[in-house]
Amino acid sequence: MNLSFLDWPIQKQLAEETNVLNIARIKVLSLSLHLRLVYTAMLLTLYVAENHTLQTERIGILMGVVVLYYFALRLGLNWQKAIHIAILLFVFIIWSNLFFYEEGFHVVTLQYVVIISIYGFYGLGNKWGTCYSLFAILPFFIYMYLEQQFVAAVPWGPVGVSRLAIAILLLHNFCFLFLVNYYFFNSFYSTISTLDARTIELTSSLAFLEDSQEQLEAEFRHQKLLLATISHDIKSPLRFLMTTTGRLAKTNPDLPTIRAISQSSYRLYHFMKNLLDYAQFRYRSTRVTFNYLDVHELVEQKFAIFLAEAESNGNRFLNAVPEGVILKNNVQLLSIVLHNLIDNANKVTNGGVIEVIHKDFRDSLHLIVRDTGPGMDPAIIRWLNSSEKVPGADLDPESFGMGLVIVKEVSTLIHAGLAAEPNGEQGVSISIIFQK
Repeated sequence: MNLSFLDWPIQKQLAEETNVLNIARIKVLSLSLHLRLVYTAMLLTLYVAENHTLQTERIGILMGVVVLYYFALRLGLNWQKAIHIAILLFVFIIWSNLFFYEEGFHVVTLQYVVIISIYGFYGLGNKWGTCYSLFAILPFFIYMYLEQQFVAAVPWGPVGVSRLAIAILLLHNFCFLFLVNYYFFNSFYSTISTLDARTIELTSSLAFLEDSQEQLEAEFRHQKLLLATISHDIKSPLRFLMTTTGRLAKTNPDLPTIRAISQSSYRLYHFMKNLLDYAQFRYRSTRVTFNYLDVHELVEQKFAIFLAEAESNGNRFLNAVPEGVILKNNVQLLSIVLHNLIDNANKVTNGGVIEVIHKDFRDSLHLIVRDTGPGMDPAIIRWLNSSEKVPGADLDPESFGMGLVIVKEVSTLIHAGLAAEPNGEQGVSISIIFQK
């Protein structure tokens, strides 16, 4: 059975509301309004047929108010204001029954107190429910204070009307109370059932996540052990190779092959050391510690690693950072950043200059690595200047190596920003920005 016409006067209110409880309140408001229309029409017809002039006038006025109320809702009357208006209308009925008409104290009048209380609590919440409940019972205390005579038996309804009219009044109030309790209980039950289902689902997901976490922790421990093993098995032979070839190069300075092997092993050792240090920081759970360091000295150490290769490329290193420039940062991680930037600049530059300078501003210190090479792809410059750690789909990390990816990652660990731009007409300039 299609009952969509019941929502016709409240379509605007439903369209604007997303809260489940408020939607239930709006629907109950509409259903109780249709219920009031039906029973008021029945009473009006019955009173006309029974020639009850006074009751016909009262019910006729009430019918007009209900119709106006219906169209006010249709035009977009706020549902909370609509509930306030309905409750005040019920309160007016209580006052008029008790003080404007003889023998207006009867069961139907008493039932309006219950209706107002339930309407207030269900429709507007505890605060308004309490206020309106007290406001609805107040006229009865005033009625008693004015020494109105109470009879032993309280009449069922207005004096002089038929039993059928009283039955309609009582049945309307009963249907209203039944409707409110049934509909709200049904909404609460549906909400609780949904929450129970979600709770079961979340509990299952939590158990799955706990199992996954245990697996990840086991894998994490395995990878840390594997990293430590690789670090020992690679760094130790490379250190031995670097030391041995270095001694051979010193004792045989006229043999270019030995000198080249020595330079390559020295460079390979430091590259692997930086790479393993970066990997260890990725798996280490301790915080990154910051200490004071001499920037000029650190740049000199990095230049020394690539000096031989720079000479073979016809490049010249220039450390323009003055002695005594002190920075509080992590030596190991900043060393990784400088190592990769200098290495990349030295690789792409031939017969040029790789320079490290610093600029001291009021709020920040910029450590700048710049070269006179062929420059950098604008897409890579945009990525370096962005907040994205990983290159986008339009950039292949293999086209520019893992060095810049490591630089982006490590820069966040040392709380430094990156800014890349062309170095004049030739080359690129990459700034490492430290906030003071």
